[in-house]
Amino acid sequence: MISALLSRVWGYLVAAGAFLAAIWAFGRSQKAEGRKETYIETLKDSAMRKEVGREAVDDLRGNSRADNIEQLRRNSDSW
Repeated sequence: MISALLSRVWGYLVAAGAFLAAIWAFGRSQKAEGRKETYIETLKDSAMRKEVGREAVDDLRGNSRADNIEQLRRNSDSW
């Protein structure tokens, strides 16, 4: 009795299992892709911040003491 019932439903169970496995695999691939995009954005942001910092240091090189004090006053609001 049970084997007759399982023989009828077995194909549907296998198809449902395959469908669920496909959904799970798709979700995992999307998660990995999102992680990769976030990593790339983080690297770009880090490189941009480094470049801005280098430009700021270049702006301060060769300044006199009065220029450095004035720069400090201008930057005090951003801290």
